[in-house]
Amino acid sequence: MLKPITLGLRGLYFVMALTILALAAAMIANQVYDTPPVTTRYSTFTGGFGMIVAGVGVLCTFVSFVPELVPLVLDGLAALFFLGGGIAWAYGLKDTSNCSNYETMLYSPLLNQGSIKFGDKTGYGVAAGEDATPESIMSALKGNCQRAQADEILQFLCFGLGTALVGLGFLQRRRGGGMHSGAYVA
Repeated sequence: MLKPITLGLRGLYFVMALTILALAAAMIANQVYDTPPVTTRYSTFTGGFGMIVAGVGVLCTFVSFVPELVPLVLDGLAALFFLGGGIAWAYGLKDTSNCSNYETMLYSPLLNQGSIKFGDKTGYGVAAGEDATPESIMSALKGNCQRAQADEILQFLCFGLGTALVGLGFLQRRRGGGMHSGAYVA
């Protein structure tokens, strides 16, 4: 009875983790100056790790040679990693006023695509290029902010989903009667 539910949740988990990875990779690809912020790079890790955990969970639904504790621990770890990623994004975006405070967004290393000092002036990656206009800069900042907010929300959703999968895993363990009593389905 739990198998179809678990497979559906795992599929959703995989898609959300893939989206986290894609959003972070897009932000990294747009980085002009400096190295991408740690929060963005961490999101690529959480997205990739979440995809692996979802795959292992699906595999463990169909095979019984993997101890059921393995995917349970992986789900717990992934949930904690996603929680950390969501908190990091929430902290990094706290002053952006729902993507409407352009000055704060310009100074945010999570959104400005890097910065570089030119004497007493600072150049921002989001403003790089000869065709940069105030409108294009504001549009790029707003787009980066919306991608970052989506990444933050998905991190928290994956945390909730991972926690639900851990709960289903414990429920299955209790129904199965112990650690070696069959495949872990959650």
